[in-house]
Amino acid sequence: MLDPKLTTFLAVITYGSYTQAANKLHMTQPAVTQHIQKLEEHYGCQLFIQDGRGRKLTKEGEAFLHYAKMQASNEKHFISSLSMQQKSLHIGATLSIADYYLPPLLTHLCKDQDMKLHIQVANTKVLLQQLLEGNLDCAFIEGIFDRNLFAAKQFHQSNFIPVVSATHPLANQTVKPSELYAYPLILRESGSGTRAILENALAQQNDSATSFSNIWEVGSFLLIKALLKQTNAISFMYENVAKSEIQKDELCHLHIQGFSVTHDLQFVYLKNALTEKQVLSFYDTCMDLVLDTETPIF
Repeated sequence: MLDPKLTTFLAVITYGSYTQAANKLHMTQPAVTQHIQKLEEHYGCQLFIQDGRGRKLTKEGEAFLHYAKMQASNEKHFISSLSMQQKSLHIGATLSIADYYLPPLLTHLCKDQDMKLHIQVANTKVLLQQLLEGNLDCAFIEGIFDRNLFAAKQFHQSNFIPVVSATHPLANQTVKPSELYAYPLILRESGSGTRAILENALAQQNDSATSFSNIWEVGSFLLIKALLKQTNAISFMYENVAKSEIQKDELCHLHIQGFSVTHDLQFVYLKNALTEKQVLSFYDTCMDLVLDTETPIF
């Protein structure tokens, strides 16, 4: 059973105040205050401080929040496992991986009638939060994550490439980075792994996305590729995402001097999770399929 004081602490975070937490938990506000004080006494640190805008977490409070979420997650998984009638996994995947890497894997995995899969597609930031809250058992991501909180294994390694229309003025050339800036850049939304990878690559060259003439934010790769075909915009994506369109000469891999990015697609899960054994078994099954030379997945 999850300690009621942890439940109270998480309610304060969720609802933003002691008063709102008390209302939701059907407690008095002094009882909420007492729970927080007992946590602070037990762990020997202050969890909240008061500022002009209300209460906010201290540095120690931020660390305790991760701990509390992990405990709540394990509690949820344990209760679920007690009533589980068949193998069941809640899996997350970023858009790139869900649309261009997972389909051939799932075709094979769905032949296992005992495997019950629940799949959520979202950006890296959302998936990591879902893992912390216990709503997912594992996730396939390509973005940046905290290795103190999450364990990870490499799922695949892919080239991250600039892509333009096959009729783009720069197509089939090797260009300098500065030659790109006259054209619009299509980016995924904030929180997506592909956006973070591009922004990091540009930062390493003392550059940023603001150098481009315009920035379009688009959350769908199908729409991004459609826009690329009809405009002179530039975008960056994993090789598999644009593979079909490049083979059909609808899009073109643009070659940029000094730009070469290869990135690991990661399989991540919460450290010390109760579902770790099941999660790792699922990962091993996936990798057996990926590495099968007779029926290659990618």
